[in-house]
Amino acid sequence: MYKFILVGLLFLSIQANATKPVKKLSLPLVCATIPSIEEQLCYSSTNSSYGPYDDVVFYKIDKYGEEVLLGSQSGGVATFGGFDFSLGGRYMWVSWAEEGHPFFEFYRTNDFLENGIKSKSLEVLGDYYFEQFTQFSENGNVAYSLTEGAFENCKDAGDGARESIDSETSKKNCIKQFNIESDKN
Repeated sequence: MYKFILVGLLFLSIQANATKPVKKLSLPLVCATIPSIEEQLCYSSTNSSYGPYDDVVFYKIDKYGEEVLLGSQSGGVATFGGFDFSLGGRYMWVSWAEEGHPFFEFYRTNDFLENGIKSKSLEVLGDYYFEQFTQFSENGNVAYSLTEGAFENCKDAGDGARESIDSETSKKNCIKQFNIESDKN
């Protein structure tokens, strides 16, 4: 008799657990308008349960206001850092960071909007001493400064490095540049 009651209670508890309503996951979208294009690129992210990794889902919002899924990265990459566009929107970069060191994947914006994360990157920049972009133009030219004090002499930073003085702060910068269509880092 007791076995029958226990089995009955167990069956009821399994049924009760199985019929709980499923909560829909709703995450806010972070969007940026693409220069010269009537569309937006958006993402939503969560913190992965596996450590310092993000789960990131990319969308575009087309000119009709419809959300179009572009794909996702799930725990397979380091922390997502964002994205940005060249002044006219022809090119874009997507940033990730591993152990605090950023790297950037460069794409043609239209290719990314059509193929999402399956797009082939034109170039990847992963300079350990990266500080900030100083140029990202429509012809594919990219220039960036290196962390202040990383090199005693800017020439020690390698190919393409040149010294520049910031007109506002008089700070010496070590600048590297390349073209994402023709140069290989």
